[in-house]
Amino acid sequence: MPLRLMLLFVLLTPLAGVVQMELGNYGPSTGLVGDRNGASWAFLAYALLVLLAAWAVAGNALMLERGDAAGLRRRLDPATARRVARWVLAFNLGFMLLTLYLFGGFDVLTGDVGKGEFRTTLGGLGAFAYLTLKWFAPSLFALACTTHLLAGRPSENRRRLFAGAAVTFVTGLAWGFKTSGLFIILPGMFVLLWSASPLRTMGYFLLALGLMVASFALFDTLEGTVYGSVFEFLLARFTVFQGEVSWYLWDLWVSGTPMPDYAVTLLAAIGDRLFSLLSGITRADSEQWILAHYGSLLTYTIGHPIEGIEGGHSVTGTPFSEGLIAGGLAGALLFGVLAGVIFGFVFRRLRSALRRGRPVAVALWSNYSVWFLFAWLNSGEIVQLFHISVFFGAAFCWGMLHAVLWLAKPQGRLRRAARATTLTPSTP
Repeated sequence: MPLRLMLLFVLLTPLAGVVQMELGNYGPSTGLVGDRNGASWAFLAYALLVLLAAWAVAGNALMLERGDAAGLRRRLDPATARRVARWVLAFNLGFMLLTLYLFGGFDVLTGDVGKGEFRTTLGGLGAFAYLTLKWFAPSLFALACTTHLLAGRPSENRRRLFAGAAVTFVTGLAWGFKTSGLFIILPGMFVLLWSASPLRTMGYFLLALGLMVASFALFDTLEGTVYGSVFEFLLARFTVFQGEVSWYLWDLWVSGTPMPDYAVTLLAAIGDRLFSLLSGITRADSEQWILAHYGSLLTYTIGHPIEGIEGGHSVTGTPFSEGLIAGGLAGALLFGVLAGVIFGFVFRRLRSALRRGRPVAVALWSNYSVWFLFAWLNSGEIVQLFHISVFFGAAFCWGMLHAVLWLAKPQGRLRRAARATTLTPSTP
């Protein structure tokens, strides 16, 4: 259920934002008051193509079928699930302490350091810190949730799972974003709620919304904005902020404004160092560097200055926006088909891993669906789906998850062997 709702979320919220812009709302990122230009119909066509392509790849499994619950047969014993949860709690407690005290996340929580400053001061620890946030901690928690599910949801394991969720949540929260604490536990929640009813899923959604409001109060302020309440701001953040860039780029396209070269941004998939080595473009070449990286290119295209982009300012687009830059209307529709195909593929892989009882594969695909697939469907930049760091993180995490299973399982086998030796009479 959550993965299906994720797809609807990334389609309906920006569509609502595009509609609002056509009705004359103000777009904070573009600095413009919207008007009618036909963007809503174009985005609706894109959204329908995403859904059709996803259904074509995933088949009827994409529908809200109750057969998912029946397909998740018990494959692990509760003792194994408890041991996995215990090891995951230990590992993620270590990652939490590293994030708080080595990376400096504790100062973010206390308000002594801003989230932007926190990211820029990671230095040589940056790569490991990002791997912890986007791979290690969330995948480990997803592994604990998967083994819990495959063991029949043993009630005696819930306290360990809750403790693991709390520790993992703090690790994400220490980055200072409204959603980082939620995103880091979402891979695990996707697993636990895989066959949950819409009502139960909505209950967790309301809880997540409450956590976002609390995170906003902790890290952000409405000062300098046109919004009178946190809920008003979040509503705009989920709609207008998500749709205004698509509306603006569509306006540029229908007016015949030339788009920047998109193809060069795909080279960023090999990593910045190798990209600079092969292309000769470095961060010192500010404009060329910005035009070679899609996120910066998008922000530059809608009119933001280079100085602001270098300072970390960015805007949110969608694959629809990315397609417009890549090839106009044909590009936007093509990216719609591509988005649906990729979503359907990931959905099938995750569902198959669950039904076949493969906890490591479930944890990795669930994590990928949140931190990379959702990120692309929500904001564009297809490079993040196959960036070299994704393969490195997945490979390292694959080894870590298997190590946790190895640590958890042999103990049970040794105990069973010891009991069998004790109960079996010795032969003369």
